[in-house]
Amino acid sequence: MERLNSFLRSKDVNAIVKSVGVGKDPLKVVQKCIELRNRAADNGKEFDVCVCLVDVDQHATLSLATNLAINEKIVLIISNLKFEMWLRWHKEPSRSSLTSSQLDELTKKLDLVHNKALSPRFPFDGVYKACEVAHRADPNMQAGVTGPNPSSSMPLLVDLLLGK
Repeated sequence: MERLNSFLRSKDVNAIVKSVGVGKDPLKVVQKCIELRNRAADNGKEFDVCVCLVDVDQHATLSLATNLAINEKIVLIISNLKFEMWLRWHKEPSRSSLTSSQLDELTKKLDLVHNKALSPRFPFDGVYKACEVAHRADPNMQAGVTGPNPSSSMPLLVDLLLGK
């Protein structure tokens, strides 16, 4: 997210992007976000907006994470089936549904990921096209709502980073 934030850098927005190593469980991600937000507030550094990114995958705690995010006023960005779909849309607009392993293979083939990290040549300039595809995949996109497979509500985060 740090590289996307740098690419989109808006003069009107000061975004602090933090990756937290709590695994992939959506509930743990939201709980860690709350902990970091509260710690920052205790130190006089409140955030205007807190955002969590999670995948649908096979997570049993997604509905609990969604409810907690809503109650805590955290923007929950959900990718269905997983975040790699959003990456795919930077290079190709196909909205075909794939298995998790097929999607992993495709993102490697498209040179979007390398060793489970974004490729050094990741096409950030494709972000606006990816947003268009995501909106076509889920015209009713909302934070905290799981869209159809495939979908990603990442355009909501892009809008926040752009100050919209």
